[in-house]
Amino acid sequence: MNIEARKINLINWISAVQDEETLDKLENLQKEKTDWYDSLNEEDKKAIEEGIKQLDNNIFLTHNQVRSKIREKFNF
Repeated sequence: MNIEARKINLINWISAVQDEETLDKLENLQKEKTDWYDSLNEEDKKAIEEGIKQLDNNIFLTHNQVRSKIREKFNF
């Protein structure tokens, strides 16, 4: 069964649920599934946004450049 069929089966089942306890559990499950970004503090969000802006402006180091800097710093 593909994902779309599974979702339709769940939608049909949920629409028929009459039990308050089951609905409460489903609502709690929905609340638990929040985006990890929402749980970050403002400082971390700002750092991520700054990094995205740098990438958008082609300001970044390649994997090899990072490896070279690490080797230099730690005398590898």
